[in-house]
Amino acid sequence: MNKKYLIVGGLLLAGGLVYFLMFMGDDGTGVEKAEKRRYVKSVYASGYVDSIGKVQIKPEVPGYIQEIFVAEGDEVKKGDVVAVIRNDKLDEQLREVRAKKELVENRMKENSPFLKALRDEIDIWKMNTEIEKANFARRESLYRKGIISKEAYDQARQGVEVTEKTYTKSMEALKDQLASLGSELESLTASEQAVVEEIEKHRIKAPVDGKVLRKFIEEGDYVNSVFKDDLLFSIGDTGRLETVLQVDEEYVPLLRPGQKVLVTTDAYPGEVFEGKLTVIESEADRVSRTVKVKADNDYPPGIPVGITVEGNIVIDDREGVFVSEEAVDDGYVEVVRDGRKVKVPVEAGANTGGVVEIKKGVGENEEIITR
Repeated sequence: MNKKYLIVGGLLLAGGLVYFLMFMGDDGTGVEKAEKRRYVKSVYASGYVDSIGKVQIKPEVPGYIQEIFVAEGDEVKKGDVVAVIRNDKLDEQLREVRAKKELVENRMKENSPFLKALRDEIDIWKMNTEIEKANFARRESLYRKGIISKEAYDQARQGVEVTEKTYTKSMEALKDQLASLGSELESLTASEQAVVEEIEKHRIKAPVDGKVLRKFIEEGDYVNSVFKDDLLFSIGDTGRLETVLQVDEEYVPLLRPGQKVLVTTDAYPGEVFEGKLTVIESEADRVSRTVKVKADNDYPPGIPVGITVEGNIVIDDREGVFVSEEAVDDGYVEVVRDGRKVKVPVEAGANTGGVVEIKKGVGENEEIITR
C-alpha cells in the first residue's frame, strides 16, 4: 500500500544534510513553553527508479539490423529472439562447410565407393602376393633340382618381395586415408560449430524474462560492438522495482542498511513513498564523488522505470524537548518556576531552524524566557 505524507517545508530541499522538524508554534510573547517535538535528520540524494535485474542488450557483432520482433511493453522469455543482424556471408559459409562435411562423411561410410576402391586394390595385391608366393615355391624347387638358373630363381623371389611391399603399402594407404578423413571431418565440424556460433551472435536473444522497457534501434540501423553506448534493448521486470540514489561520499558513514528512505517524484506531486535502504555500494564514483545506494520503496503500479526521484535517507528520528534559539545563552536557560525566574544550566542537542533541543535541564511545558 502506498503511504502518503504531507511535505513539510525543508524536507526535500537540495543540499547535504536536510532537517525535518514538526513544530507546534510560538506565542511570541517573550515567554514560551518548552515543547516536545519530533526531530528527523536525513541525507538528501537524487536518483531514479530502476527495475531489479534489468539488463541492457548490446551487440556482439557489427552489422545492419535486419529484423526486429518486439516493441516496447512486450513481454519476453529468456532465450526469445528479439532481433536479427544481417549475416548473408555467414549463411553462405555455413552451406559450404556443411557440403564439405557431408562429402567427407559419405567417403567414410563403410560401403562408400571411395573406401570400396581402396579395399579392392588391397584385395588385388593380396591375391597377387599369393600368386607370386606360389610361383616362387615352384621355382625354388626347380632351382634346387638344377632345372632353372639362379637368375630365374632370383626373379621369382623379387616378385614376391615386390607384391608383399605393395600389399603392405595399400593397407597403410587405407589407414592413412581413414585417419586423414577423420582429421578433416573433425576440422570441418569445428569450423561448422564456429560459424553456427557466429551466426547465433547475429540472433539477438533476451537474456532474462521480463518486459521490453526500451528499444534503441530500428530496422536498417547499423550497430557495432566497439561502440560503448551502442544499445539494442533494455529488458526488466516492472513488478520488481528499486530506487537508485547517488549520495555525496562525505555522508556515506552515516548510512546503514534498513534505514528509512522517503522518496518523491514530480510524477506524483504531494506524495512521499516510504522504503528501506538495502544496498550501499563499496566503490565511489571519482568524478561525481558520490556513492550509489539502493532502496526498496513502495511504488504505485505503472510508475515508469528510469523516472527521476529525490530521496531522503533518515539517519535520526526521535522526539525531544525544544526551545527557541534566543532562549539559550551560553549553556543556560531562564525558566519561570514558582513565579520566579530561575537560571538553569542545560545540555543542548540539535540546533536547527531557530530552535534548540534541550537534552537535560528543562522539562516539557516549562515556561522559558526568550530574549
